[in-house]
Amino acid sequence: MTLSRKLSLWALPALALWMSGCGTTATSPSDGTGSASPTPTPTPAVSTVNVTVEPTTVAATGSSDSGYVYSGSFVATISNTNTSPITIRSVTTDLQQASGGIVITPITGTDEAFRFSMRAPGNRIDVNSTMAIPFTFFYTLPNAGREALVSLAFSVTTDAGASGSVTATVNFQ
Repeated sequence: MTLSRKLSLWALPALALWMSGCGTTATSPSDGTGSASPTPTPTPAVSTVNVTVEPTTVAATGSSDSGYVYSGSFVATISNTNTSPITIRSVTTDLQQASGGIVITPITGTDEAFRFSMRAPGNRIDVNSTMAIPFTFFYTLPNAGREALVSLAFSVTTDAGASGSVTATVNFQ
């Protein structure tokens, strides 16, 4: 299992658990007549941050990297229509072999091998702005095929204090 694959397999579940526990509570002071009751503290939303990919289906070609059989490129564009600028904190990727758009688990003892390059122009996106981030993936699949699914997760925060993630999937054929 490659290092990036191990990191992706650990990071996505950890991010999901972390995001599910992101809410905080504040306790109201007691006036002596009873116990304090927790009051939820609202967290600003990042629901107006989106990611799109172009193309959504990538025609995989022979790799220019001799360590991998195939490669493919696409551009992920993140749009921010929040009332606050956002900062991209991290990007998590995973590449899995597939058939007909369905992930196929490799047989025991084998794993997908991949690396990617990303050329982000920065990590901050102003209000009502977008950022295009080109990606190139190099990969070899244990089934010797070329069809794969790439998953992307961008962890973002706003200047107003909200945090969350936006995700996208890209098909390689």
